[in-house]
Amino acid sequence: MKNFKYVKIIAFLILLTNFHTGFANTTEKTENCLRCHSMETLAYRDKNTGEVINLYVNAQQYKQSNHKNLECTTCHAAEHNEYPHPASVKQEQLYCLDCHKEDSKFIPYRFTEIEQDFNHSVHVTESPYKFSCFSCHNPHQFKISQVGEDLSKIIGYDNGICLNCHAATGQSKSSATLLKSHQWLPNPSLHWKHVRCVECHTPAGEHFSHKILPSEKSVKNCVECHSKEATLLTRLYKYRSQEDLQETGWLNQAVFNRAYIVGMSRNETIDLWSLIILGFTILGLLAHGLGRFFTNKIRSNKK
Repeated sequence: MKNFKYVKIIAFLILLTNFHTGFANTTEKTENCLRCHSMETLAYRDKNTGEVINLYVNAQQYKQSNHKNLECTTCHAAEHNEYPHPASVKQEQLYCLDCHKEDSKFIPYRFTEIEQDFNHSVHVTESPYKFSCFSCHNPHQFKISQVGEDLSKIIGYDNGICLNCHAATGQSKSSATLLKSHQWLPNPSLHWKHVRCVECHTPAGEHFSHKILPSEKSVKNCVECHSKEATLLTRLYKYRSQEDLQETGWLNQAVFNRAYIVGMSRNETIDLWSLIILGFTILGLLAHGLGRFFTNKIRSNKK
């Protein structure tokens, strides 16, 4: 029986040694962490709150995230290098701006502005829960949207963050409440498929804001999106518009731009000529109808 116990221990160590297969693009130290943390069942129960703390990290999603080249201890305390980890690491408090605030290379991402917006968000000012960056963004999966990326994936990813709490899978009550609160919106399901929640639930502006507005202050004016100066152009659709311009030129962008719903295109010249052609077509039909009318009248008089 004692020998069998050692066999199990050796087998488990072999499993851990080979568990990192497929962890390409990560550092050796990170691979060591993922040997355990990529196991879906890895968790512990907090003795004080009774809450189950999930320690699982999806290795494939981590490899595709913006943090994939960082060692785990870049963010986590150096004590995590010890195994078993000391109990003190459970009290660790992480904050994104510890890294993202001072570094000059992050200036274009406006992290200081994001911090200010977030502090005025309804999630901070009115929610009974303690929100942080990690409430919405999983640092082991986070990936910033890029120009040329499939728009449906951007929408699905961003809306998934909101719906993870506001319409939790399997909670019909939450889904019903969500639909009821959006009854004013024509075909809400279609909008959720093609527009991000944050387009209406943050202040209008050139950039997406992290200041989530209370429901009564959210945008309910259709013209904000469905007009020539639509907010979507400088926020969501900038990914698609720039892609179209680079790949197919200004004409295709003007005619097939997906943001502008009211009107044929965003190009004033094309819109003007379309109206002129439409006008001449109507005049032609009227002239043709009048011509037939008078021709028939003359023939009737001759009879």
